[in-house]
Amino acid sequence: MTHRTDHAGRGGRGLMSTKTTHHEFDILGTVPVGVLVLQADASLLYANDAAHALFGATGETTNLAETLCPIDGGELEEHLNVGHQFEAIVAGPECHRQVMVNVATLQAGDETDFVLSLTDITALKRETERAEFLAHHDPLTRLGNRTLLQSIWDLLEEQLRAGTGEVHAMALDLDRFKEVNDIHGHAMGDMVLRQAANRIRLAVGDAGHVFRFGGDEFFVLVDGVPREEVLAIGRRIVEEMRRPMTVLGHEIAIGCSVGVASGPLDGSNRDALHRAADLALYDVKRAGRGNIACFDPKQEQALLNRRLMQADLVLAIADDRLELEFHPQFDNQSGTIDGAEASIRWTNDRSGRQVTQQELLALAEETGLGQLLDLWTIKAAISQFAARRAGGWDCPHIAVTIGVGTLLRPDTADAVTRTLTEHGLSPGRLEVQIAEISVLSPNDELVAAIQRLSETGVRIVIDGFCSQRPDLGYLRSLGIGRLKFDRKIAERMLGNADAEALVGAVWMLCQKLGIEMSADGVETAEQWERLRGLGRMRAQGAFFRDSGPPPLGSRRPVGDEASA
Repeated sequence: MTHRTDHAGRGGRGLMSTKTTHHEFDILGTVPVGVLVLQADASLLYANDAAHALFGATGETTNLAETLCPIDGGELEEHLNVGHQFEAIVAGPECHRQVMVNVATLQAGDETDFVLSLTDITALKRETERAEFLAHHDPLTRLGNRTLLQSIWDLLEEQLRAGTGEVHAMALDLDRFKEVNDIHGHAMGDMVLRQAANRIRLAVGDAGHVFRFGGDEFFVLVDGVPREEVLAIGRRIVEEMRRPMTVLGHEIAIGCSVGVASGPLDGSNRDALHRAADLALYDVKRAGRGNIACFDPKQEQALLNRRLMQADLVLAIADDRLELEFHPQFDNQSGTIDGAEASIRWTNDRSGRQVTQQELLALAEETGLGQLLDLWTIKAAISQFAARRAGGWDCPHIAVTIGVGTLLRPDTADAVTRTLTEHGLSPGRLEVQIAEISVLSPNDELVAAIQRLSETGVRIVIDGFCSQRPDLGYLRSLGIGRLKFDRKIAERMLGNADAEALVGAVWMLCQKLGIEMSADGVETAEQWERLRGLGRMRAQGAFFRDSGPPPLGSRRPVGDEASA
């Protein structure tokens, strides 16, 4: 009979914390996988070096029954008697490891021992789980992806077909996210997306599943609750996304639009509900964004009309069938014309409807034509401005609004300069207007683009001024030549001393910095007179379109050092 020495430790049921010296097992000492030799009652006879390293033995005897735990929840002795391969968790003192255990028997006289080989599969399991997670989740936001959505849809569709449940689909788009990428770069955009995903996840809570499709598109599935509760979740998402984010010291203001569809009310399968939610989302975006709406069957026709309009716009730009309208800007001291702003007009041939500039810009953005439309506007405005001046129009400047994407194009400055030269105009005749929000926290690329265009002699105008809170000194360092107040400022000045004081204070600071000012949205004679009382600036709005050029005032110009 083979002689055996019991090294089992306390009660015969422990893992040895010191090496055995029994010569029968010496050959197992250098085996790279952990090896345990156990008696029939699972008490330990031997553990090699690899096993000691795996269990993290530090000199104390460890209870094997508590440290080698089959993941199926069964007892260790049961698995030994079955004699098969199983997975187990090694509960070490510092961390848990996952192992694959292979069981073999060793006959010792009348007794049977068990030889267990333990292969550490912790890293493999982690990589497998990671691969599985990434197959079903977006790596940036950790939200579910389309693949996971598909599998969840399969379960929910069965409920819809059986008529046993109610399913709600919510399509979400972030508002003004493209501006974040254009102004701050994609790295900043990724951080904003992570914050947005967290806010959406928290707003939904345990009520539903949140997915990201890529870009700024998100999707939420909720089941088993009434529609009113889903709308409350949607409103909570909208409110959360209205709160500014702080990213790398920058305050980022975006928003969120939400479209809701419910099954079986709006459809009984995933395609119908997804499309209905998208249509509801489109309706929110068309109405101004930052809100929530439910699907209405009438939206189907509205979307079809929108798609036709987008196709018509492509042809209109290619065939040069857009028109420009010039809105005069008057010096509020002399009453003379000091500039004109170009805006686009388009009469859709198919519908006969005149499309506003705001709608045109939205159409162009949806179809990726924003930069093409901007460049068309610049060229057409310069060409028509030159022709009008040749015909005797005494207007010194023309202003054109462009988007950040166009400004960032490396060829924009060259295209503008070339067009001006072709029509015999000096760069100072052209003013390029960009939205105030674009320059609040610009990245190096945008700063360089602004300065590149400014160095050609073209004047840069900040549009929508006072809708945010800019640093005037910083704007001056960029070479900004003029600020154009947001059109709501003129309206607020009537009966609002604070608004009037703000405009006056900004006007005085602009004079010291050599920055000129303009005011938009002048609709009444009273607004015109209040602006004239502040100091010299340009003004435009419905008041001049309805009444024609204002009469020369008796007021003497203020701040003559700010030349037109």
